Amino acid sequence: MKRRLSKQRIQILLGILLSVGLSIQGYQLLTAEVEGLPPAAEVTPAKVRPSQAFATPVPSTPAAAESLEAFAARDPIGFFDMLLDRYDRSVRDYTCTFTKQELIGGRLSSLQTMEAMFRESPFSLRLTWIKNADKCSRVLYVAGQWIKNGQQMAVVEPGAIARLIVPYVMRPIHGTDARKSSRRTMDQFGLQNSLALTAKFSKLAREQNLEALAFVGHGKVKDRETLVFERHLPYTGEEGVWPDRVLVVHIDKELLLPVLCQAYADDDKAVLLGHYQMSDIKLNVNLPDSTFTKEGMGL
Repeated sequence: MKRRLSKQRIQILLGILLSVGLSIQGYQLLTAEVEGLPPAAEVTPAKVRPSQAFATPVPSTPAAAESLEAFAARDPIGFFDMLLDRYDRSVRDYTCTFTKQELIGGRLSSLQTMEAMFRESPFSLRLTWIKNADKCSRVLYVAGQWIKNGQQMAVVEPGAIARLIVPYVMRPIHGTDARKSSRRTMDQFGLQNSLALTAKFSKLAREQNLEALAFVGHGKVKDRETLVFERHLPYTGEEGVWPDRVLVVHIDKELLLPVLCQAYADDDKAVLLGHYQMSDIKLNVNLPDSTFTKEGMGL
């Protein structure tokens, strides 16, 4: 009788965990202070000014006499290609505070804040919830590490009560439940993915003679100066080809990385689709391999 009861509890727990949000955006990013629908960040209209933020020239960079802002205004897609090239050459891993809020199933989720540890090769992500945890407290994903029936799996540590029954479960990152709980999957997380996805859909729009991406001015995210871009696409809904109607991207002027992305379903920016923020970014911290193991998580 005791054995049957234990199995029943486990089955109930696994049913609950089916709705765990294993997917995190790859777009990225939202301010931690805002609890409701976040307002659009304040933006100062673009004025081309000299800048010293660009320190390492690469083939796709502006001419030496051209400011960062001038390059962004002249060729915004080329600017993002430059950022991608710079990132790929210089970033191995990082830690940050990741905050997100998304419109899922017609409802705006609560604002969730997580501590993130990320490594590029192999693609590895570890998240620990520190605010508004749903049904899990930590997740771990390493590309190619755990595969079941041809599906990439992630390690999910449930909340404190559920952990009394089972320490963790394995869930597919591209499963039906993952898609119902987040707009982006875990393998789309990260700074590089934010840059790449912004550039990808901007280039697709350009192929259709749409001038989608533009540098619109200067902004601030947590007192850090940013360059602000907007992308406009012919969005038709969640089942359509395009991911959003309007995307606002803040590029940290010193780090040259995307620290805030806000996706909207309408031109008036009244219907939020996803709001993602990365703050307290620490690059190339040399995270040990044990960071991305079950044993390293104490499981």
